[in-house]
Amino acid sequence: MDAASPSSISPKTIRVTVLFFSVLREKTGTGEITLSLPASTTGEELLDRLERRYPPVAEHRGDARLAVNQSFADPSTTLSDGDEVALITPVSGG
Repeated sequence: MDAASPSSISPKTIRVTVLFFSVLREKTGTGEITLSLPASTTGEELLDRLERRYPPVAEHRGDARLAVNQSFADPSTTLSDGDEVALITPVSGG
């Protein structure tokens, strides 16, 4: 249900853009996806869904930070229609 047209989205559905950075971008093979979700979805529930679709998210969930609309957010945050959600993992190197 990722590519729903605007007319097929019910009021009980939201669309969010998910951005993957660093290792998650490499391991998922994408930097950005758009998802249609139930209106009451939290960051934690989004992460659960992403783990099922992209197993590397599970590997890095413990060290990934969640940002909603460019501000770090707690996984209990309820998402809203049009939100941009970023999964940011630590970057190492020198």
